[in-house]
Amino acid sequence: MLYASIFLRGLAIVCLVSWNTTLLASGRSLAIVVAAALSGVWWLNARTASRADGPVAMVCYATGAGCGTALGLWLSTVV
Repeated sequence: MLYASIFLRGLAIVCLVSWNTTLLASGRSLAIVVAAALSGVWWLNARTASRADGPVAMVCYATGAGCGTALGLWLSTVV
C-alpha cells in the first residue's frame, strides 16, 4: 500500500502541474482552481515524502509522475 500511495502522489502532483501549465498557456481561468488543488496535494506530499526511502519508492514516484504527465495532457484536451 505504501508504494501505491507514492505512485499516486507522483501521478497527482505532475498531472496537476501538466494540466495547469496548459491551462495557463491558453489563458483559461480554470487554472486558478487547478492551482489550488495542486497546492493542497503538494502540501500533503511535503508532509509525507520524507517517510519513503529507497530505489523502489523512487521508481514508484517517477512512474506515477510519467503517468501524471500523460493524464494532465489528456485532461487539457477534454476539459
